[in-house]
Amino acid sequence: MLLVFVLVAATVGATGSRAAVDDSVRVKVYFPRGATSVRCDRVFARTRAVRAPRILTGAMRALLRGPTAAERAKGYGGWFSSRTEGRLRNVSVDRGIARIDFEDFSPLMPSASSSCGSALLLAQLDRTALQFATVRRAVYSFGGSTQAFYEWLQRSPPAG
Repeated sequence: MLLVFVLVAATVGATGSRAAVDDSVRVKVYFPRGATSVRCDRVFARTRAVRAPRILTGAMRALLRGPTAAERAKGYGGWFSSRTEGRLRNVSVDRGIARIDFEDFSPLMPSASSSCGSALLLAQLDRTALQFATVRRAVYSFGGSTQAFYEWLQRSPPAG
């Protein structure tokens, strides 16, 4: 059973009537700020507006764009930037498991395969994906291959 995220935000006037319908939803994307040498997986939420109903897809696309210029000026960073923008291939959720497939971005971030680098990358991805009540676990892949994604990070692909 494929779960579909459906949220519609409505603007309600002072009288309580529905004034307008806006199909955008506020989500969080996660980036590190400052030095990550103390805790490699420490990330902080930044808010983005994405279009309903595919809000997990929208959140992942926003994450892949990376921090805004203003956020970078405030010390936010991480692995994602304009170089990774548009590399999301597919997102699906089935029985609480989000399957998130990317075009291979590993050549753009060779240091992400270090132990600290992979912890930071997975923290950004997991915190963004797991904010939704319908997602209990997230599994990532490159071109449909979980093995390719997790072996790049020097980890075993998750079971199932």
